[in-house]
Amino acid sequence: MFRLGLICFLFAFLTGTGTSSAQSSDQVLSQLKASIMGADAVGLAEQTMNSVEIAQFGEGRYYSRGQATLLLKSFFKEYPPQDFKVLGSTRTPGAWFIEGVYTTKATRQKLRIYIRLRVSEGTWKVREFLIEESDE
Repeated sequence: MFRLGLICFLFAFLTGTGTSSAQSSDQVLSQLKASIMGADAVGLAEQTMNSVEIAQFGEGRYYSRGQATLLLKSFFKEYPPQDFKVLGSTRTPGAWFIEGVYTTKATRQKLRIYIRLRVSEGTWKVREFLIEESDE
């Protein structure tokens, strides 16, 4: 009986059961890009954990979903989206880091957006949303 339990545990551990998400990578990226390009602060905030770290140009702290919505609305109003491209990402079974370039008509300088996601109850949720000036 112990061997059967051990085999089941090892199978679940090796296949990632418990930390895998029902969402595909393409689906998650598509939702994030659509929210960013649509300046949809509500939609983006719905993809966050209950508490999310947001940093704009070096100043960051943790916000509730409601606070994050207001902060993102303000950001999108000041820097309306023109384009957002994912430059790369790194993923493990329970964490995901995405780096992108955000172009806005408000400034000629491109902005870098870094998004860190974690699996929460089988769904990828934004844990950090960082905005910085780009070197480009």
